[in-house]
Amino acid sequence: MLLRQRIRFTRPAPLVLFLSLAALGGAEAQAPVGRIPMGTGATIVQTLSTPNADRESVHQVRLASDLGLHYEWRLEEVHDTGDTLRQEFRYLEAWADLADAKRVRFFHDAKAPEAHPGYTMHALSRATYRRLREGKPDSVQIMYVDEVPGSAQLRSLGFGGARMTPVRWRGTIAPAAPDPVLFPVLLNGRRVQLRALHIRGDLTARQGRWQPQLWVLADSTYPLILKWIGAFRETDNVLQTTRIDLPLVLLTADGAAGGDGVLLVGREGLGPSREAIIGAGADAAGAAALEGELAASCRVELPGIYFAFNSAHVEPASDRAIATLAGILARHPEWTATLEGHTDSIGSGAANKALSERRVEAVRARLIEQHSVNPGRLRVAGFGSARPREPNGTIEGRARNRRVELVRDCAAAGDQ
Repeated sequence: MLLRQRIRFTRPAPLVLFLSLAALGGAEAQAPVGRIPMGTGATIVQTLSTPNADRESVHQVRLASDLGLHYEWRLEEVHDTGDTLRQEFRYLEAWADLADAKRVRFFHDAKAPEAHPGYTMHALSRATYRRLREGKPDSVQIMYVDEVPGSAQLRSLGFGGARMTPVRWRGTIAPAAPDPVLFPVLLNGRRVQLRALHIRGDLTARQGRWQPQLWVLADSTYPLILKWIGAFRETDNVLQTTRIDLPLVLLTADGAAGGDGVLLVGREGLGPSREAIIGAGADAAGAAALEGELAASCRVELPGIYFAFNSAHVEPASDRAIATLAGILARHPEWTATLEGHTDSIGSGAANKALSERRVEAVRARLIEQHSVNPGRLRVAGFGSARPREPNGTIEGRARNRRVELVRDCAAAGDQ
C-alpha cells in the first residue's frame, strides 16, 4: 500500500548508483546460459514523468536464482501538490515468463505474492522479441493503473490523493521502423548509445484506446524496455531508463580494463567488438579499472554512491563502492585528492551547491570513520549545477550531471 507523506520539496532526488561488480559464482545461481548477465547486484534506474508527478525508481536484483531475477524496487514520487510517496517492493521476474509471456506488468501489487506468473516486468519475452525482430506484429496485454473515476473531484475537496485501479490493455505491438535506432543510457557509469527497437502499440481497454510507443533493447537474451511514451486522457506519461549497472566487467579485446569505448550489452549491443568477463575476478578487475583511470587521468567519476531524497544521507547500498575507493587509496598512500559533488539544475543554485557540498562531505566522513583514511588526504568541493556534463533539458542529461567525482592532486604527486 502506498504511504503518503507531506514533505517540503525543493528538487528531485539525485541518485548516483553503485556499479555492481559482484561475481555470479558460488552459492548464487547464474542466469541461464545465453541470457544477458543481469546477475545479483544489477541495477536499473528509471524515471516516470506524468502531468501531476515525477518518479525515480531504483530496481536492483537482490538475487539471481534458478527461478529468475528477484528484484528490490525503491521509488520516490513527487506530486505537484508537494506530497512525496516513498515505496519499497520485492518481486520476481521469472525466467519462464521471460521466455514466452505475452503479458507485461508496469506496476507491482504490494498485496499480491512476490511473483506475478505469466507477466514480465522490465522486458518483453524473447518469443515476442523474435517476432518483432522479424518485422512482424505480436499480440500483447499490458497491465497498468489508472485513477478511479471521481478521485480528482475528491482531491479538489481535500479528501486525500488519487485512488488507483489496475487496467488491462489488450492489442498488438509492431515495429515502427525496420532497423534499430540509437538510445542514450548510462551503462556502468558511462554514457553510451545502445541499439533499440522502436515499437508502436495499438491497445484498448474500457477506458478507450492507447497507442504507446516503446523502445526495447535490441538484445534477444533480455529485451529490456528502455522507454515508453503514451497519452492517457490526452496527457503524456513517459517512462525512461536512465541508467543500467550490470554485474560484469567490460574488457577491451586485448584484455585490458575498458574505458569510454567499451559499449557491450548482450550479444547485439552497439559498439566495438569486446569481451564481457564474468567471474570470481570481477571485483578486483573493476577496482583495477577505476584505479587505472585515476592514475592515468587524475580524475574519475565514482559509480555507486547513493543518497537519500534531497539529503546528504549516504544509503547503505553505497558501502561496497566506498570500500572499493578506500582500498584504492590504501594502495596509494602518497595520493591526496578532492571529492567533488555535482547536481542537475533543478532547484536554486545556492541550494544545489550546498547539497553537493554536504553530500561529498558525507562520503569523506564515511571513508575516514569506517575505513581509517587519513583526513588530511581528502578535501571536498561542491559545485552544484555549475559544471554540467550534458544539457539539463533531457532526463538522461540530468542523470549524467548528478555525480560524485574524485580528483587526484597530480601536481603535488609530481605527475604531468
